[in-house]
Amino acid sequence: MFDVIKIRIREVAESKGITTAYQLQKLTGVQATVAAKWYKNDLKSIGIESLNLLCKKLNCSPNDLLDYTPDKVSA
Repeated sequence: MFDVIKIRIREVAESKGITTAYQLQKLTGVQATVAAKWYKNDLKSIGIESLNLLCKKLNCSPNDLLDYTPDKVSA
């Protein structure tokens, strides 16, 4: 089994009252396609600048946006 990092942008956005990709786009100023991918948590990677922007606009930390579950080591 592999370590897993789960993206939680949508969950954090919704907790801040952002309920659509369009609202996320307006808040962050990114292109609609980028906001839609972020809102759907449809990412394979995310850059530091993007994380910084999301944290600033959503008033959160990277720990809020990323959930890390380590691989369980078999004994």
